Amino acid sequence: MEVAELQRKQDLEAAERKYRIDKELEAEKEKRAHELEMKRLELAAQTGTASADDHRQAPAFRIDTAVKLIPKFNEHDVESVLLSFKKIAQLSQFPEDKYAGILRAQLTGKAFKIFTGLSVEDSQDYPKLKEALLTAYAVVPEVYRKRFHNLNKHHSETYSEFAFRLGVQFRRWLESKGAYDDVEKL
Repeated sequence: MEVAELQRKQDLEAAERKYRIDKELEAEKEKRAHELEMKRLELAAQTGTASADDHRQAPAFRIDTAVKLIPKFNEHDVESVLLSFKKIAQLSQFPEDKYAGILRAQLTGKAFKIFTGLSVEDSQDYPKLKEALLTAYAVVPEVYRKRFHNLNKHHSETYSEFAFRLGVQFRRWLESKGAYDDVEKL
């Protein structure tokens, strides 16, 4: 029995030593992390690159991640795709200079041919890319005007629903003419 008790006592002492060593290593790790953070903040304060409250840098923007949030390109409803794209991009706070790159990843068929026909500068400029797509698919102010004037209430829809559809088409018509926010152009 004395051998078993002696063995148990040695095991207990070894476990206590291991526990103390682990605690010391953990404390040393935390101390080094704190010192490293203080040096980073000190360097940032000297160079003026970050505030004292800035503990983490924002992750780099990745187009491949953003593309997953964007709906697939639909050649039959280009305007809705572009409107959805713009809303998702704004809500997700994508950098505006990346809009063309994100949209470009979704283009197919005729839209991709339009993209390849643009100059490098124009293909990187979202407003120019959007305008080229809308023009190619004949989504111009005249189309919006005709849609607005030809809208009829469906038997199954309420007057509120019809008014909403009418308002959407009217707004698109005015926005395409650049007159939505400019009373003089209206």
